[in-house]
Amino acid sequence: MKKRTSKLKFGIVLILMSGIVFIALKQPSTFSDHTLVDFSNEAITQQIEAKDATYKIEDGILIINNGFAKHESGVVIYEGNENSWNLEGMYTIEAEVANLGDEFIQVEMFVGDNVDDKGLIRWYCSDYVDLEPGESGVITVPLAWSPWVFDPQPKQYPGMRGMFGMLKRDVTTIDEITFNSRYSSKENTFAIKKLSAKTELAKRKAEEVVPFVDEFGQSKYTNWKGKIHSMDELKESIRIEEKDYNEHKEAPYRSKFGGHISDIQFEVKGHFYTQKYQGKWWLVDPEGHLFWSSGLNCVNSNSMTTGVTGREELFSYLPESDDPLQMFYGKSTWKPLGFYQQFDEYKTFNFYESNLFRKYGDDWKEKFGELANKRIKSWGMNTIGFVSDKRTIEAHKNPYVGSVWIMDTKKIEGSNGYWGKFHDVFASDFKSKVKASVQSQSLGANDPWCIGYFVDNEMSWGNIGSLSMATLKSPEDQPAKKVFISDLKSKYKKIEKLNKQWSTDYSSWKDMLKNTSPQLGEGSKEDIYAFYKKIAETYFKTIHDELVIVAPNQLYLGCRFAWGNNKIVMKSAAQYCDILSFNKYEYSVKHVSLPEDVDMPILIGEFHFGAIDRGSFHPGVKAAKSQNDRGEKYVKYIQSALNHPNIIGAHWFQYTDQPLTGRGDGENYNVGLIDVTDQPYQEVVDHFREINYQLYDYRLGKVNN
Repeated sequence: MKKRTSKLKFGIVLILMSGIVFIALKQPSTFSDHTLVDFSNEAITQQIEAKDATYKIEDGILIINNGFAKHESGVVIYEGNENSWNLEGMYTIEAEVANLGDEFIQVEMFVGDNVDDKGLIRWYCSDYVDLEPGESGVITVPLAWSPWVFDPQPKQYPGMRGMFGMLKRDVTTIDEITFNSRYSSKENTFAIKKLSAKTELAKRKAEEVVPFVDEFGQSKYTNWKGKIHSMDELKESIRIEEKDYNEHKEAPYRSKFGGHISDIQFEVKGHFYTQKYQGKWWLVDPEGHLFWSSGLNCVNSNSMTTGVTGREELFSYLPESDDPLQMFYGKSTWKPLGFYQQFDEYKTFNFYESNLFRKYGDDWKEKFGELANKRIKSWGMNTIGFVSDKRTIEAHKNPYVGSVWIMDTKKIEGSNGYWGKFHDVFASDFKSKVKASVQSQSLGANDPWCIGYFVDNEMSWGNIGSLSMATLKSPEDQPAKKVFISDLKSKYKKIEKLNKQWSTDYSSWKDMLKNTSPQLGEGSKEDIYAFYKKIAETYFKTIHDELVIVAPNQLYLGCRFAWGNNKIVMKSAAQYCDILSFNKYEYSVKHVSLPEDVDMPILIGEFHFGAIDRGSFHPGVKAAKSQNDRGEKYVKYIQSALNHPNIIGAHWFQYTDQPLTGRGDGENYNVGLIDVTDQPYQEVVDHFREINYQLYDYRLGKVNN
């Protein structure tokens, strides 16, 4: 593919920002949209590939009749030779789409193909829109991390998911755009009315890009409301927040545990349990009051830890050995993906904790927990969520959830996933590993303030049968593979009978055990699905049985499903979990559903919205336009959860922002309610109060929706 050069002309403007001179190549405001595809052109069909779908073009509109049997069922539109996509200088790709079917769908757009192992860059260049039947919408995908870029682009600065002034990918290599109906489970029909690029991307030249982190851990070259410029301003922020707190201490009519004080009373059991009331699932607190869990994840100070090894040039200030702030250096080996995988261990610094020390002195740890508990109540919330600070939890000011990770297990070698390989639940020591993990991480066992336990997080369950296929791809000493083949031997007796059913040509059962490249026919599906179900049931049952022994009064909250989920794994979980948990990064959870024969409580384990208007480089999984928009999106999300009969709570991810320069896996999202200087985002928390202060009335139908 030839590299294209832009024909756009720019005027030059000098911009002085915090001592650095940017030469901005400012674009005229008269530029129009750049249409990428003309669907009225008959030759366009040569650029379209259907995947589990058919399509037609009517009146210049592309109509897709979509299946659901394949991942990303839909169409791929390729760049044409005669009508090339000149995307240089463009800020966004936009698509006007419509749902022509009679059921809710999410139409998703990916700009470009995979260019990295985890598909992160492709994910950065994607988004989707929720569409009810007959509804139209616009999908917008920015091609840069900010509305302006450095020209020419500097080197990539490592260890961060996003950075101001940088393109998300080389736009000259984008030659395909994919459309699909996200997580579809039924045939559906949607239309693409227009596909265009926007010429809104301003450009700047800088003599020097780094360092771009100031002494407080903030972005150095941008300004915003609430930015801290001095120690005096840092101290003044304490007084400002105290005034706000005194005006909003706690939502009304809350019980000791944050439940609803009213004439509705249930059995007092001394611990949390689930209850269906007026057609909706609820939690009930230890005193018998209705409870809906409005929670906050990662209520801890170490979520702001960032790596400095190999990136020292990014920081305008790092403490020397005689500086009191050098105590906030640390070391880490956590590196699930990204830049730090090259190091066995790397040096870290925590700007957030250093700012707590600057604000509150030697008692900063105690002050952190005290403030966190006060803030949770002040914002109308009532639950400390996943992986939170032990000191804050044990203050017993707010209910909390326990966090358990199943550690040191043998994995299914043929499996893969975003966070790693799947447990081999048939390994001889899997049960003992579960037992040891539960016992060692059982903070909250038989504590009335502990609602229950999440165990593991965002497991890679894949599509139905995927773990069975991963088992067959594993080495011959894989315990799960031995169990699977033993099950097949019991069923088929002879390998010839299995070969006939599966359309395979194994010479023996031993040959099957050694084979790591299975090529299976449709007839294998029943057995593949059956073993997948056996993996899921064994996993959930083993954990359930150990939790009951250690913490009989706490609820099993599940494994925090993420991405697409299937009926087999949800039904397996439903047999052993008290509550099913889902991390749902969506605009709404109105359409979250369970298998038809499953009716049980659901807890939303994670969601958030972020923006880049306060110095952050990356908005997170779900983007908002501003801090105020973050709050507005939160209100709508919580309203959709409160209206859902199965959902008994939703937990925001997370308490603090992530560090500007990224955590160990590079995430550097504006997703906190607190920034790096320990200041609440006022517009956001005001909206939190707006819905959380009327949480129970809304759930009980006493507030007009």
